[in-house]
Amino acid sequence: MFSAAGKQLVSGALLCCVFFPVLAQSQQAPQTKLQVSAASDTFFPQQKPAEQGLNEQVLQQLLLQIQNKTKPGYQQVHGLLLYKSGALVVEHYQKGNNDFINFEQGIKLVKGQQDFVWSVDQPHYVASVTKAVTATLTGIALQQTGLTVDSRLAQLLPKHPMIKADPLKASISLHQLLSMQAGFVWDEWTGDDLVKLWQQQNFVDYLLQQPNTGPGKSWAYNSALPNLVLHLIQRELKQLLQPWAKQQLFDKLGFSQYRWDTQPDGIPEGSARLWLRPRDMLKLGVLYLQQGQWQGEQLLPSDWVQRMTSRQATGPAGDYGYYFWLRQQDGVSYYTAEGDGGQYIAVFPTLDMVLVLTQGNYLQWPVYKAQADRIIQQLILSTQAQPADKTGG
Repeated sequence: MFSAAGKQLVSGALLCCVFFPVLAQSQQAPQTKLQVSAASDTFFPQQKPAEQGLNEQVLQQLLLQIQNKTKPGYQQVHGLLLYKSGALVVEHYQKGNNDFINFEQGIKLVKGQQDFVWSVDQPHYVASVTKAVTATLTGIALQQTGLTVDSRLAQLLPKHPMIKADPLKASISLHQLLSMQAGFVWDEWTGDDLVKLWQQQNFVDYLLQQPNTGPGKSWAYNSALPNLVLHLIQRELKQLLQPWAKQQLFDKLGFSQYRWDTQPDGIPEGSARLWLRPRDMLKLGVLYLQQGQWQGEQLLPSDWVQRMTSRQATGPAGDYGYYFWLRQQDGVSYYTAEGDGGQYIAVFPTLDMVLVLTQGNYLQWPVYKAQADRIIQQLILSTQAQPADKTGG
């Protein structure tokens, strides 16, 4: 799949793609500690979009709009990568903010440098894209431990006082945790439950103390659930999750540098607080597109990829898998890992295509969602429209 040509950067002049040099300054807060992988940065062959049958005029217009050189423009788009049929066909980075969210002090936006130059080697905050990583690691862990999605908290946390005291909570399954159907009364979209969670020293205890109306009865977006999932995985693996995840997934995909902050108890945060390079986000997307295969190795069971990316529940914002959203636009079905601010890994199986998008529109859901939808619409158009015939008589 990979060749020497894959190490060469396509000039991208036609598409106005920009490759900035690596800067010493990091976008993270001062306490940042980047993890460095022992694996090499294996990447994809790079080709012009036309070589993969894409309309370069449509893509050029999109990139001009992203750079705000033509109208309608875009707000705080930091990077866009497009993979098509085995090749990287667009890789674009540009200036923007490097704001971040402070979870410990009230889920507040912290302003960073506003003209930060994003580039190929800068890890970007991916927010709730982290949930997709949690689901991915869960699939690997289930294979190694023998647990199933039907395993229940009565089995997984048998000694926890809330589980012993409440049969309803004891009956919650991994399937319900992964599909946001655990039944806890929770509102982090219009309420302050996420703020309250981050005031706790033990996320698991706090979650299990919340009222529960019955698992499987309704859907509610709950960022405490992926944190509970990682807690359960670490218990079952009987080893620290961070080095295990590095060995089982990150190193094998060749993540060169990343940052993954933890819950107060030291277990990696399952819902957010992960920083990845856009190229490494793309590797995850291609892993899903290839049904869990990477360089000839089945890193993730193919049936688990199907579970993650097929409908397990329906909520007010659309159909939902295991921490993935199921979307459709212009007759094309696709699935996405989505994060606050506008972070996207979008996989288009029927088009053999993966999009990675990074934005800096934190706590502005209508803005970043509308921008992502517009970008995806234009990318789908580029797979359908052909350049005008200039040879006509």
